[in-house]
Amino acid sequence: MTDKKTTDVIKNIHKNLPRILSFLTMMIITVLVLYPIIFVFITSIREYAFIVSNPFGINGIRLENYVDAWARSRFSQYFVNSVIVASLAVVAHVFFVAIFSFAIGTLQFKGSKFVLFAMLSTMFITGEVTSVPMFLLFRELDFLNTLYALIIPAMFGVDAVGVLLGSNHLRKIPRELREAAIIDGASIPRIFWSIDLPLLKPILGLVAILVFQGVWSDFLWPLITVIGNQAAYTLPLGLINFQSQNNAAFGVLSAGLVILTVPILLVYIVFSKQFIKGVGAGAVKG
Repeated sequence: MTDKKTTDVIKNIHKNLPRILSFLTMMIITVLVLYPIIFVFITSIREYAFIVSNPFGINGIRLENYVDAWARSRFSQYFVNSVIVASLAVVAHVFFVAIFSFAIGTLQFKGSKFVLFAMLSTMFITGEVTSVPMFLLFRELDFLNTLYALIIPAMFGVDAVGVLLGSNHLRKIPRELREAAIIDGASIPRIFWSIDLPLLKPILGLVAILVFQGVWSDFLWPLITVIGNQAAYTLPLGLINFQSQNNAAFGVLSAGLVILTVPILLVYIVFSKQFIKGVGAGAVKG
C-alpha cells in the first residue's frame, strides 16, 4: 500500500514537473526584477549615515528625503515639465493613430498603402540620425532652451507601429457593421466615433503606454535642446543634474528615482485595464 502511494506521488511530481519548474522560474525572475525597485524605495526613505554604514538595512527612516527631492531640489518643477510634455505627446499620438488607422484601415483611400509604407519606412531612421537636423531647425526657430523644443517633437512624431496595428485591427471588422450604420444614416465621422474608435481601444491603450514611457524617460533630446535653461528640465535631466552636484545624497537621489518611476507604473496600470476592457468590448465575430 505504501509503495503504491509512493508511486502515485512520484507520478504526480513527474506530471506536474513542467508546471513546478515554470512557477519557480517565474518566482526567480520576479525577485530579480522587483529587488532593485524595492532596494531603491528603501534607500529613498533612509538617512545618509545609515545608508553608508549598512546599504542593505532598513533602519534610519527619513521620509524628509521626498520633501528635499520635491521642493529643495526643484523636482516639482521638473515633474510638471515632464507631465506637460508626456501628456501632450500621449493625447497627440492617440489622436493621430486613431485618425490614420481609420483612414487606412476603414476608408482605404487611394494611395493608403503607400502612406502606410512611407510611415513604416520611418522605423528604420533612428532618433540619433534626425537629432542633428531637428536641432538646427529648432535653433533657427529660436525654440532651444524652451519647452517647445520638447513638446513639438514629442507630439508630432510618427507612430508607425500604432498605425499598422490599428489599421490591421480595423480591417478585420465585418463590412456589414459599417454598412448597417450607413443605411441608418450615419456619417463618416459618426462611424469613426461610434464604431471604430471603441474598437481601437486596445491599440490606443498600448500606444498610450509606450508613448508615455518613451517621452517620460527620454534623456538625450532634453540634454541636447534645453540644457541651457534649468527651468525647462524634465525629470530625467533634472536627476542627472542633481546627481552631478550632490553625488553623495543617496536618499534624496533615490527619492527622485521613485518620483520618476511611479507615474510610469500608474499609467501602465490605468491603461492596461482599458486594454483588457477594450479587447473584450471590441471583439467582433466575423
